[in-house]
Amino acid sequence: MNEEFPAKQEEGVEEKRLRMELLRLAAEFDNYKKEVAKEREFWRERAFDEALLLFLPVYEALERALGTDQDLEQLRSGLQAVYNLFGEILNRLGCTPIPAVGTDFDPLYHEAVLAEASDQPKNKVLAELEKGWVRQGRVLRPAKVKVSLGPKGGEPG
Repeated sequence: MNEEFPAKQEEGVEEKRLRMELLRLAAEFDNYKKEVAKEREFWRERAFDEALLLFLPVYEALERALGTDQDLEQLRSGLQAVYNLFGEILNRLGCTPIPAVGTDFDPLYHEAVLAEASDQPKNKVLAELEKGWVRQGRVLRPAKVKVSLGPKGGEPG
């Protein structure tokens, strides 16, 4: 029996060593998770800042347009320039509008909010009530559309 006692002592030491190793690894992993979360937040903020920098010229152009006395045609021209600038920014961000009017209704890209009988074939998009947007193949917001029920108003036959 005396021979078994030292073996049990060694197991106790080994258990303590393994427990300490496990605690050290758990602490390292916890620190790693905190560092990854901090880095993720840093990059999220950085991306947000970059997007804001793209929109600052639009804000400033509107500010200039509103701060001066202009006739209606100059104001319209200025607004058109701001609109074009906004479109360029959306394009640079990879954001493009979803084609709607005249296309076939596609539930992946369109949300039918109205439907009416028309001379157009059934399920043709008649009007766009709110523009839809796609970014890199992913729908950000579906287009809200009015859809044709067909010449007979959706009635069978």
